[in-house]
Amino acid sequence: MRRINSDFRTKFISEEGQKLANRDYFGYVEMDDFACYVLADSLDGETAADSAQVVVESIIRSFGEGPTLSRRRLNRYIQEAHRELRSMRGGMHLKASVVLAVTDYRSMRCCHVGNCRLYLLRNSRFLLKTRDQSLARNLLDEGKIPLDAAAAHEERNNLYSYLGGRERPKPVISKKLRLEDGDILELMTRGVWENCTDAELLEASQDAKEPEEILNRAEDRILGRQEERAIDNYSLAVTFVDKIYRSPKKKVSLRQVLMVAIPLILLVGGISLALFLRHRSRVEKETSLAQAMESGETYLRYDNYAKAAEEYRTAKSLSQELKEEETGREADQYIKLAEQIILADEAMGAEEYQKAQELYLTARELSAEAGNVGKNYIDDRLEETKNYMEVYDLIELGAQKEKNGNLEGAAQAYGEARDMAASLYYGAGKEEALARQAAVEEELDAAAAEQKAAEEEAQAEAQAAAAKERESQAAEQELENQQKANDQQNAIDLENKGNEFLAQGQYESAVTYYRTAQAIYIRLELAELADGLNAKIEAARAGAAAEQAAAQAEQEALNQGALSQVPPGQGISGQEENPPGPGGGAP
Repeated sequence: MRRINSDFRTKFISEEGQKLANRDYFGYVEMDDFACYVLADSLDGETAADSAQVVVESIIRSFGEGPTLSRRRLNRYIQEAHRELRSMRGGMHLKASVVLAVTDYRSMRCCHVGNCRLYLLRNSRFLLKTRDQSLARNLLDEGKIPLDAAAAHEERNNLYSYLGGRERPKPVISKKLRLEDGDILELMTRGVWENCTDAELLEASQDAKEPEEILNRAEDRILGRQEERAIDNYSLAVTFVDKIYRSPKKKVSLRQVLMVAIPLILLVGGISLALFLRHRSRVEKETSLAQAMESGETYLRYDNYAKAAEEYRTAKSLSQELKEEETGREADQYIKLAEQIILADEAMGAEEYQKAQELYLTARELSAEAGNVGKNYIDDRLEETKNYMEVYDLIELGAQKEKNGNLEGAAQAYGEARDMAASLYYGAGKEEALARQAAVEEELDAAAAEQKAAEEEAQAEAQAAAAKERESQAAEQELENQQKANDQQNAIDLENKGNEFLAQGQYESAVTYYRTAQAIYIRLELAELADGLNAKIEAARAGAAAEQAAAQAEQEALNQGALSQVPPGQGISGQEENPPGPGGGAP
């Protein structure tokens, strides 16, 4: 139980600075024989999840289940945190930088990915400083920028390795370092080293008796710069190694040592050889596993899903041999995604677009579970299948309209399908739509020609009927004119007859003939001739009145005996008793 026989004191600060929220996270666990200190910095802007907290809790959980100073297992813990971060993305882009120190209270190892830093101070000097995995650090190493400019350089946060990206992180793991009493461990995020130089940190650590003194001095320097620059989240964890663990010593004789050592050496040698061979085999498999996973990711990146599935099958087989369950689950997840996309592509190639669309939708769900790998490719194919289906929907609409006799609507739908297929460079759809459109338009042309012929025939028939109607109307008009002429002649004859009766003194007959002739003139709309008979009618009436007066006078004379008896059947003037009839002939 090394913990109770050593003295490690840890304190930390973690503040949001001038940001709205603090997205740094620090955690540590001190067990009986091992301790682990982890600090992470979120590199994303997601508010739904804290990537730094996810990373820290994952590493501490893994370390708690298997505490170790082994490089391989520490690398595995970091890769597990990376996969956990990716698996929970769900459309988010979670990224984080991390640094951790692990110790058995005698020695330590440092691991880091990104630009979180660890400093080991001994005797007021830096014994160890991590190197950022950033472009600014590369420029500094190449001598292209000075040391004092690195902390503020624009490329200081341009990282080539971090947790949560598509590339597997490449952690830097230090060699095992022997601790000494009085050592100081300092873990910090960029909010600290951007605003507090190494010299200032060294100065803040001098003569410090408690971790809080270093924390307070560093924070004073950070806050002192808030007027000249924006202060990001800043976190600093300080561990004082007041006493390391030392094994109790017991004097033994050389003979005792040899008696124990020689058999032990032989045993250990045999075991070591077996373990070495086993270890070498495992290392080779682990290397092959890592290479297969890397190759699978590369093929996925370039949308070569057949090769990606092949690589991930290899990785899955190796992970089963190595009992790497997490890696096996990840490989299996990518296998399912790649195989789903391959099936969808095959349906697409067979022009089974509805089936392809359903397969791509399932692939998109698998992609979301795998951190949106291949999402752009799947979305492009879904858009393509939607467009192809729209082309065939238009063709089907045209066929339905053609079936219902709406040839013009069918031709329009086929034309739209042809244009859409042409814009999509979809040759088969364009060819089918064009053939259907040509057939419908040919049918429309035939129907138009037939309609035109029918219209011309109907027009000819109409013209013939009109001509016949005109002939009939002309004949009727001619007959009517002849009738009018006859009626007018009859009226003239009646008028002349009336003139004869007027001249003969037959006034009543003259009036009858004049009136009959006048009625005919009026009917023939010969008003002037009709009005001209009024004078003759008046003259005949006057003559009749005079004759009547004379007859009355004669009657009076007869009554007085002045006249002789008139012979029977004779009138006073000898005129006929019966006038002419209205037909216009003589009486």
